[in-house]
Amino acid sequence: MKAYAAAGDALSEGDLEGAIRLLEWAKSAAARSAAVREALGVTRYHAQDFAGAQSELLAYRRLSGRHDQNHLLADCARALGRPEKVAEYVDAMDPAVVPADRIAEGIIVLAGERADRGDLDGALRTLERADLAPAEVAAHHVRLWYLAADLSERAGEPEAARDYLEAISAVDPDYLDVEERLEALDRGEAPPPAEG
Repeated sequence: MKAYAAAGDALSEGDLEGAIRLLEWAKSAAARSAAVREALGVTRYHAQDFAGAQSELLAYRRLSGRHDQNHLLADCARALGRPEKVAEYVDAMDPAVVPADRIAEGIIVLAGERADRGDLDGALRTLERADLAPAEVAAHHVRLWYLAADLSERAGEPEAARDYLEAISAVDPDYLDVEERLEALDRGEAPPPAEG
């Protein structure tokens, strides 16, 4: 479908609104296309239209039977103030069929939602559902460690925070503000606001 391909071009140029217009047209021509509904949902998510993204991604899930965009559904639910749905979407992600990086993103969203409510211990326990000590490190492990470091520091556990930050530094010393945060820990300073 030409509109679907053109939407991809618009996205590559950073034109979210143009991509949404093209994908809406594609949806009008093929409303039962899981690929179109997924693309529209992901694009609306990146445009921070969380209600629209949720609607499209739920349609994608119904049409495809897949839960591989549940991490985005969870983040939409978090943004829309529906914490009970965050856990539901994350819990529905089956590791046998959903890629590990997407499950990790779902866990990050769920832990973040618990931290939003002031439940730092619950947020840290949630992160333990992911593999925080992998044999092989992937990009999503660094993201998990960064949140674990931030939560540990906020929970008054600076040594645990240091361990996570040092693990990140060993893999990617330029990741966000890791070196700055390690220096602040060395000086015994309060943590700067987390980035990412």
